Amino acid sequence: MKYLKNRSFQRDLKNNDLDDEDLKIVLDDVFDGMATPLGCKIYKIRGAKEGKGKRGGFRSLFFWKKDEFIVFCLLFAKNEQDNLTSDEKKALKILSNEYDKLAEDEIQGRINKKTFMEVKYVKESKQ
Repeated sequence: MKYLKNRSFQRDLKNNDLDDEDLKIVLDDVFDGMATPLGCKIYKIRGAKEGKGKRGGFRSLFFWKKDEFIVFCLLFAKNEQDNLTSDEKKALKILSNEYDKLAEDEIQGRINKKTFMEVKYVKESKQ
């Protein structure tokens, strides 16, 4: 399983003073069942900004092709907006259709071109 972020998401991470360590916490929450499905394999999850908790945190939207890969696509501070605009929903649906068709070699090509950046994450198994 690969954990990825697109270029736009990476820029938003930096602009919100977040990094891959914050994403790893979000991924823990994803695997604890805390993500909300929005349709078209797109999910939404809240993340906490260090020292502020989830109330002062951010929202991440990601594409999840089960057992293959996750791509983080959109990030915004919780206090910036509550819901997606209709244009954002349309764009995410198009992006979802594109991501769903990606083969392993295409994903690796995007990593090589820095269109995708990989997040090093090891899912811990529950006992």
